[in-house]
Amino acid sequence: MSTNQERRAEARARLREQMESQARREKQLKIAAAAVVVVVLAGIVGVVVWNNLEQARAEEYAADWTSCEYPPATDSQEKVDPAEFEDQGEEIVAEAERYNEQIDEVEENKKFVDPPTGDQARRGTADITITTGQGEIPVQLDREGAPCNVASFVHLTEQGFFDDSECHRLTVASPGAPLSVLQCGDPTGTGLSGPGYTIADEPPTDLPTAEGGTGASVYPRGTVAMAKSQAPDSAGSQFFLVYEDSQLPPEYSVMGTIDEAGLEVLDEIADAGVKSDDPSDPDNQVPAEEVVIETAELVGQQGLPEA
Repeated sequence: MSTNQERRAEARARLREQMESQARREKQLKIAAAAVVVVVLAGIVGVVVWNNLEQARAEEYAADWTSCEYPPATDSQEKVDPAEFEDQGEEIVAEAERYNEQIDEVEENKKFVDPPTGDQARRGTADITITTGQGEIPVQLDREGAPCNVASFVHLTEQGFFDDSECHRLTVASPGAPLSVLQCGDPTGTGLSGPGYTIADEPPTDLPTAEGGTGASVYPRGTVAMAKSQAPDSAGSQFFLVYEDSQLPPEYSVMGTIDEAGLEVLDEIADAGVKSDDPSDPDNQVPAEEVVIETAELVGQQGLPEA
């Protein structure tokens, strides 16, 4: 039989074992809790880092690429009845008849293509050579100022849209009309047609302001810009080449520049003049020497962001 002293010693030993076991369990729980905290914190940090990386990637993408909309053109032309203008004189009737003839030309020669797809680069240049019967006009387009318009122009060039098309308009600066441009890009040669879609305006912000308080800007000699009607976002395929400083409202998207060799060709075209300066004449602002774009060729592109 164990004595009371032995029983007390055994009880104390069991108590110490229980206390040590409890201490071990508490230590294990603390370690496990700490591990859970570390995992949770790591997860939170990971989510934050991931979100920051995704935001940085999104910002980088937005800086390099943009989404362009090219809605279908809706401004279809319809013939008019010349008889309705008989009370306004023979000249007006003749003008209405010429307009109807142009509508027939549009229907016969129009060339519609699908617009570009996907996001378009915000930076990079494109070198294009416009070959005319008078010589080559090399131009360099810069996407930074008008990425959607430049993307469309490059796309149309690659489609051969401009090939065998006539530059239908030549303006010669005069007092009160300081405009010196050659306008091209309509495959019908009427100035009434385009590719079947339109492009949003990307107006320039860095052109000099014209004197006289008219609100116009100076489009410098050597500028390539998109032509449009007075309606906003109405550009399509028509463009103009500026051979002398010209004044226009700052709403025509500037795409790039013409090199010196191309300007020499433009000078020769301008020196030949126009068939008529009379606004009532059907040959008004028509180049005296026919100017036909034989080919427009994309020579190369530089500085595009990686896809």
